[in-house]
Amino acid sequence: MHRRRLGSELRRLRESAGRTHREVAAHLDCSQGKISQIELGRVPVRTSDVRLMAEFYGATADQVAVLVELAQDSKQRGWWQQYPSTAQRPGLQTYLGLETSAKAVSCYGADPLPELLQTADYSRALLTADARSYGEDELRERLTVLSTRQQRLVGEAPLELWAVLDESALRRAVGGPGVMRQQLEHLVLLGYRRNVTIQVLPFRAGGHPLMGDRIAVFSFPDDTDPQVVHLGDSANSRFLDKAADTAEYLRAFEQVCTRALSPKDSSAFISTIADETPM
Repeated sequence: MHRRRLGSELRRLRESAGRTHREVAAHLDCSQGKISQIELGRVPVRTSDVRLMAEFYGATADQVAVLVELAQDSKQRGWWQQYPSTAQRPGLQTYLGLETSAKAVSCYGADPLPELLQTADYSRALLTADARSYGEDELRERLTVLSTRQQRLVGEAPLELWAVLDESALRRAVGGPGVMRQQLEHLVLLGYRRNVTIQVLPFRAGGHPLMGDRIAVFSFPDDTDPQVVHLGDSANSRFLDKAADTAEYLRAFEQVCTRALSPKDSSAFISTIADETPM
């Protein structure tokens, strides 16, 4: 998140100064691609390069000091980096960094259920059903990462989560009927939290603009930080943060919310499926 904010500020200063990527790259004696990656917050940047860029843009001493501090903060390791398994899924470390920094996350996708809403048994069943064979140590590590992420939903300043669940995710008996019933009951309980909104998109809603997509939208405490849309699954990951790229998905998510059941009706819908599921 610090890298994203740093990159955003450097891009803003560059554009205000009327400088091009080519001019900055020549000033730093590096490639244009590196400048682009720095502005997107995708690579670490040395404080010496930050100073050179900021001074090249005519930044004030106070602005330079703030940018250097951001560059130093961006080098701190995230809590998830102590777990090797987080590096095995494409984009997961970036995703966890955004999730950790966000004040709100909105998501939609067909099955499986969003990870922040999963019980440990449901998650374990998904992992053991994976084509890859996980040892017990790696299973335990992945479940620990999941549990740590879910702690964001509680506390003094909990993450605001808005999840639209496809009916297919509620009907698929991951782990068997017993595990799935507990998972459904867990969803109903989560829906009572003020910071958690759960809607169900039933089959009868028909086609919708996010069919085939799995998205998450990250919003941040600082309103000047642009929202980020993540598109992906277990094998692919894309992050969009330019308004021109995210607008289409934000509109699509709003349409899906409109077609989905209300939170109250969704809770009743989930409860009905749970009652129909054997213990």
